Amino acid sequence: MTNFTRGLDHVAIAADNTELMVQWYRRMLGLVVMAQTGPQPPSDQRTYLIGPPGHDSTLAGMMLEIMPRNEHVRRPRESHDAGLSHVAWLVADFDQAYAHLTGQGVGFVGAVVQAVGGGRLISFVDCEGNLMQIVERKRL
Repeated sequence: MTNFTRGLDHVAIAADNTELMVQWYRRMLGLVVMAQTGPQPPSDQRTYLIGPPGHDSTLAGMMLEIMPRNEHVRRPRESHDAGLSHVAWLVADFDQAYAHLTGQGVGFVGAVVQAVGGGRLISFVDCEGNLMQIVERKRL
């Protein structure tokens, strides 16, 4: 079998308000806008690619696409529901990241737990209820 995959490029979230969501991720995780489009259907909002600072192009990967959602009602989700569960953000200093998010009033889900393969993680929800995590990794 040929391995043609170069890595994860992005994960997309269909948002009620793309601008507010981008501002939230800037404030909470320090993400920056890497690319954006003009207003688009279905709601005439912009679509954004955001990611960690320091990358010179969208070819760096590990981006989050914030796109306008359609008119369907959002279904509540829990961690182990079928399908995409959460997005985990790798952090250099877990304690610092946890303290920052706590200070910003982020809604944590559960407690700090051991990450698969070593390290720590904790889950939280973003401004529209999407499940996220911060994770520190020890060597696998």
